[in-house]
Amino acid sequence: MVDRVGKNYVLKEHEIHYPENYDFRILHYIYYLEIYPEESRIKGKAVVKFLGKDLILHARHFQINKIKLDGKEANYSYDGEKISIQGEGKEAEIEYEAKPVLGLIFKKLKEYIEVATTGEVDQARNWIPILDDPRVKTTTEFYIKVRKPYIALSNGRLIDKEEDGDFITFHWLMDKPHSPYLNSIAVGMFSKEEDEWEGVKLENYLPKGYEEFFWNLSSVKKAIEFFSSYTGVKYPYCRYAQVVLFSMNGGMEYITSTHLTWRVIHDKIAEKNYSSENLIAHELAHQWFGDLITTKDWPNIWLNEGFASYFEALYVEHEKGREEFLYNLYNKWKGYEEEKEKYTRPIVCRYYKWGDELFDRHTYNKGALFLHKLRNFLGDETFRKGIKEYLERFKYSSVDTEDFKKVMEEVSGKDLTFLFDQFVYSAFNPSVEVTSIDGGVRIKNEVEVDVKIGKEIRKVKPGESLLSGAYVCVDPNFTSLAEVEDKQGEEALIKESKDEELICRIRAVTSLSRFSDFKAIQALKERLENDFWGVSYESAISLGKIKNDDALNALMLNHENPKVMVGIAKALGEFKFNQKAKNFLLEVMDKAESYHVRAEAIVSLGKIGFTDVKEKIISHFEDESYADVVPSAVIEALSYFGDDESFRFVIDRGFKNEKETIRAAVARNLWRFGDKSREYLYYLVKDPSPIVRGATIKSLEELKMKDLLRTIVDNEDEELRNRSNALRVLYKLGQ
Repeated sequence: MVDRVGKNYVLKEHEIHYPENYDFRILHYIYYLEIYPEESRIKGKAVVKFLGKDLILHARHFQINKIKLDGKEANYSYDGEKISIQGEGKEAEIEYEAKPVLGLIFKKLKEYIEVATTGEVDQARNWIPILDDPRVKTTTEFYIKVRKPYIALSNGRLIDKEEDGDFITFHWLMDKPHSPYLNSIAVGMFSKEEDEWEGVKLENYLPKGYEEFFWNLSSVKKAIEFFSSYTGVKYPYCRYAQVVLFSMNGGMEYITSTHLTWRVIHDKIAEKNYSSENLIAHELAHQWFGDLITTKDWPNIWLNEGFASYFEALYVEHEKGREEFLYNLYNKWKGYEEEKEKYTRPIVCRYYKWGDELFDRHTYNKGALFLHKLRNFLGDETFRKGIKEYLERFKYSSVDTEDFKKVMEEVSGKDLTFLFDQFVYSAFNPSVEVTSIDGGVRIKNEVEVDVKIGKEIRKVKPGESLLSGAYVCVDPNFTSLAEVEDKQGEEALIKESKDEELICRIRAVTSLSRFSDFKAIQALKERLENDFWGVSYESAISLGKIKNDDALNALMLNHENPKVMVGIAKALGEFKFNQKAKNFLLEVMDKAESYHVRAEAIVSLGKIGFTDVKEKIISHFEDESYADVVPSAVIEALSYFGDDESFRFVIDRGFKNEKETIRAAVARNLWRFGDKSREYLYYLVKDPSPIVRGATIKSLEELKMKDLLRTIVDNEDEELRNRSNALRVLYKLGQ
C-alpha cells in the first residue's frame, strides 16, 4: 500500500534535492532599477545587507559592471549563473545590466508595452541578483525608475514617488520577510481602482482602456473577508493589489501584489461559462499559504499550491454552496486521474531536474483532495483550529510537511502518521469496486470508505464486504482519494442517479454509459433536464458515449444553462456522420449567445465529418469572443477534416495570426494534417510566445518529431515547464 517512488515519474535526468546550508545570513535587499521597456533591458544596482562570509547570489545572463564588499572592490567570481563573493562582510553592492529572456517579460502589443515578472521557482535570478532559495526569507526595497507616463508597481507599500524630468522613480518597501520568488515588478500604463477592507488597501490595476472590466476583479473583497474568517488569521499585510497583465497566462501570488492573466477580462456573456472568481480566490489564498508561510523547498510545494487549491474550493462552498464545492473537487479529481495515467509520484517528492516539474496535478489537485480528506477526518472545527495554529506559529517563516502534520496532531490529539504516510509521502492510489449481486451489493476496497445505504452512512474497512440494499453510494462526501468503479446493475444505478447526494448522482450517470437501452437513456435524460448543472453536464457526456438514436434524441435539447449546453455540444461530436446531429450543431453554432457553446459546437461539427459545413465553420473565424475561443475552435474543427483546403486556411489565417491564442490553437492541432505540417512546426517552436511553443509539444508528440522535442529540452532559455513537458514526451517516445 506504500509506494515511495511511483510509476513512470523518475527519469534518468532527475536528481534528488535537499535544502542547502550557507555560511551567511541575508538581512535585507535594496534594488535600484532603471527599466527601458522599448529596449527590453534593465540597468540595476543591488545592495545586499548580510552577516557572514562567502556570499552567494544567483544572477543569470547579467553583464556585471562592478561589485563591492563593504565599500571596497570585491574579490568575486561569476559564471553566468552565480556570483560568489569571497570574504567576510556586511554589505555587498552589485552594479549590472541585463536583457532577461525569462522571469521578466517585455510584452509589446502594437502601441502598448508592459514589463512584468511572470515566473516562480528560480525566476527571480533573471532580473535581480538574489539568493534564489525559498527557505531564505528577507525584507526588500525597490527603487524603480521609468519614463513617464509609465507606472511601476511592486510589493509592500509605496513610500515615495520622485520625479526627475521625463522620468519618475517609485520607491516600494516590503517590510515583512518573504521568499525571493515573491518579489515582483509590473511596469505599464494602468488604470487604478481603489477600495478598503478593515484598514487594508485594496488596489486593482487594468491596462489603460479596459476600465469597464474592473467588475471582473470585484470578488476579492468577499474572498479576503472569508479567508480571514475561516483561518482565524486576518489578512496579514497593509495592502493587496491585483495587476492584470497581457504577459501572464495564469496567476502569480507575488506578496501583496498578485499578477493575473488578461483572461480575467471578460464580458457578461462569457461570465455565464467562465468566472474569474476561482483564480482570484486561489491567488489570494496564497497570501496566507505560500507568502505568510512558505514551503522550505520545492518538494514541499503542495503546502503552497495544494492549500491554495483547496481554499479556493472552500470559497466556492461558502459562496455557491455544497454542490458547487463538491463538483469543484470532482473536477480536480478528474484532472488528477488524467495525470496518473501518465505517471504517479508521492505528493512530497525530492526527485526532479527542474523545480517546475513539481507544479503538476499531484501537487495542486491531489494536495487539495488530501486536505479535504483531512478536514473530514478531523472535523471542520478541529481542522480550522489547526489551520489557525499553523499560520500563527509559522508566520513569516518557511515550513515543511512535518511542521504542518505536527500542528494538526497537537490540535486534534490524533496521530496522523498513517494518513500522511499513505497519501502524502506515498504514491498510493487505492481503488474501490462496487458490483450488484442477488439481493445486495459487493464492495472490494483497498482503503476504508464511507458507504451510503439509504439515509445511513457507514464505514467499510478494507477488504471485501457484502451489503444489502437496492443500491449503495460509495464515498458520498468525496473523501476517500480512491478510484471508485461503480459497476452496479442498471436498476441500482437508476435509483442511485436520484440520490440526494451530488457525488452519488455523478457516479451513477457516468456508470450508466455502460448501458444503451431506452431505460438507461431515459434516466440520463431526466438528469440532463432536471439537475444541478454539473450532473446535467456529466449526463450529456454519458449520452455521447452511448451513441445510439435514443441517446441522440435525448441530447436534442436547448438547455437554459450554457455550461450544460457545452456538454451537449461536446457529446454530439461523438455521432460521426449523423445528419440530425449536424443540423442541431449548425443551429447551435449560429444562434448560441455563449462563446463557449458556439466554440464547442464548431469543434463537434469538425469531428462528425461532414465536409459541406466547412464554409459555415470558416464564416465564424472573425467572431469576437472571449479569449478567442471561437476562432481557435475553427482551427481545431478544420484540423479534423485534414484536407488541403483546410490546411491552407489554417496556415494563412492561423499560423501567421498576431494573436498568440490563435497561433497556439494552430500549434496544438497542426499534427492532424500529417507530414505537411512538419515544416511549420520548425517555426512554431521558435515563436516569441512560450504559450505557443508549449502548444507545439502535442503536435510534436503525435508526429514523433524527436529532434524538435530535443530542441525544446536543450534550450536553456525556454520556459522550464515547456522543457519538462517535452522531456517527458521524449521518454514516452523512447528518446
